Amino acid sequence: MNSELPPRFAPLPIRLRPCLGESANSYIRRLARANHLKPSFLHCYLCGPPQWFGKPLLGNLATAAGHSPETLERALADANALGGTNRPRRRLPRKNPFTRRQELAHCIAQEALKGTQIRTLAKRHNLRTWDVRFALEIPRLTTTETAPLTEPVTGELANLLESLIGRRLNGRQIWTELMDHHDYLVTYDSIRHYIRYVRSRTPSARAASLTSDLGSETNSPTGRPRLK
Repeated sequence: MNSELPPRFAPLPIRLRPCLGESANSYIRRLARANHLKPSFLHCYLCGPPQWFGKPLLGNLATAAGHSPETLERALADANALGGTNRPRRRLPRKNPFTRRQELAHCIAQEALKGTQIRTLAKRHNLRTWDVRFALEIPRLTTTETAPLTEPVTGELANLLESLIGRRLNGRQIWTELMDHHDYLVTYDSIRHYIRYVRSRTPSARAASLTSDLGSETNSPTGRPRLK
């Protein structure tokens, strides 16, 4: 009698190709929704105890997605932050086409994180697909294991977090809400940090902050922290 347990991870029924420059969180969201799962459930399942809200191992995600680890490593912008990777040095052109257009490169990277295709980005910004690919490589070169790609807690995201905190949701509940129903890239530790920040302010300061952020993406004079 074979007493060996079946493997914990198996390929999901519906497979999706990862987009070049896409984040792991974005890919997990798309993969979960395609397979009629909650993104928060799939994310926690891939991570497992004790780091339920951390980063899943690349091998776990690759097995569930039905792709090789090398495929995900080439595509995901924050693959370096996933455990079990050993990324080789990338071959880059000698001349940086975004030397004086860093904001454009950042904009392209942010749109790709949402799942926008390379051809769509090239047409939208009147660029060659090679230039778009280069822009999507920049986050890899500047992202380390201790600094994953995340969004700053300002503007609409800050308002959303404060509304969830106002509903007396804890950090885990807020993380689950963002993962399942929104497309923001926010780590669990950043949410906990922001909850402590909000609780440290006076009610009048919180009200003034919310008022100043209505219809604006600028930082309030209360000095909201940005994610590291």
